[in-house]
Amino acid sequence: MLSILIPIYNYTVFNLLNSLDIATKDLDFDYEILCCEDGSQLYLDDNKTACNSIKNTTHLILSKNNGSILTRKLLAKKAKYDWLLFLDADVELVNDNLINNYSNYLKHKYDAIYGGCSYDQTPPDSEYMLRWKYGLKYEQVSAVSRNLKPFKHLVSANFLIKKDIFLKASFEIKNRAYGNDLLFASILKSHQSNILHIDNAVIHKGFDNNLEFLNKSKIAVNTLFKMYLSENKTESSLLHLFKRLKAFGLTKIIALLFNFSEKSIKSNLLSGDPKIKLLQFYKLGYLCSLSLNKE
Repeated sequence: MLSILIPIYNYTVFNLLNSLDIATKDLDFDYEILCCEDGSQLYLDDNKTACNSIKNTTHLILSKNNGSILTRKLLAKKAKYDWLLFLDADVELVNDNLINNYSNYLKHKYDAIYGGCSYDQTPPDSEYMLRWKYGLKYEQVSAVSRNLKPFKHLVSANFLIKKDIFLKASFEIKNRAYGNDLLFASILKSHQSNILHIDNAVIHKGFDNNLEFLNKSKIAVNTLFKMYLSENKTESSLLHLFKRLKAFGLTKIIALLFNFSEKSIKSNLLSGDPKIKLLQFYKLGYLCSLSLNKE
C-alpha cells in the first residue's frame, strides 16, 4: 500500500532507516522502502549496508547526478504501491509515529498530505547559519497556517502523495534545476489537486553552507522568473511582491539598488550572523534585475 522513497546525495541514511524500521514494525499493511543514490560519491558502502539490514528496503545507485526531480520520478516509477511517501535523506523522525500518522489519511479524499518540517532550536556552526535561519523563518510552519494557503507551503522533504498524481504532475517539469517545489505546487494547483497539511514534521538536519544556499537561492529565483514568463500561477510571496512593484514601475529602481548594494548584502549573508530580511531583498533585487535584463 505504501512506498517510502528516499533520494540520496552524499548523505548517510543509517539513522533515518533505523528510525523507519521502528516506525514500520507494527504496520498492518504492505510497504517498501526505496533508497536511490543520485550520483553520490560518499557513504555508498555505509548506505548499502544500512539498506541491507532493514527489511523491505532496496538500495539503488545512479552513476551520475540527475537532480532531485528526476530521481524522484525514477523512484516513483519503480514504486510498487499506490501511495508514495517522499523523505529527504537528511531528515530525522521526531518520533516513531510518522508512518502511522500518515496512514490515517490513506483512505481519505486527499491527493497529497504534507507533514511539514522543523528545525533544531540550537544554532549550527556559523557557516550553516543562513540555511538554518531561513528554515526556522519560512519552513517551520504549523499545519493551521499552511492550510490557509495550501499550495504555498509545499516542502518536498516530507510528503505523502498518490502515485498517479505525482507522476502526472512531475511529468510537466522539464527543468532539473533547484527550486522546483514552487513549480510542482503550481502544477498541483492547476490540476485542482486536493491538498491537506498536517502536523507530522520531520527535523531537517543536513544544511548547505552559507555560500551554497545563497547560490541555490539564486537558482530558485531563476526558476521562479521562468514561471513568471510562462505565466504559471504560483502563491509565491516573492513573485506577488515583484508583480506589484512592476505594476507601479518600481522594478528598475529595485534592480539598481540591488546592483549597488549586492556586494555588501552578500557579505552579511555569508557571515556568521546573516539577516534573513536581507536575503529576501537579495532575492527580490535579483528577480528585478533578471526582469530588467530581459526587457
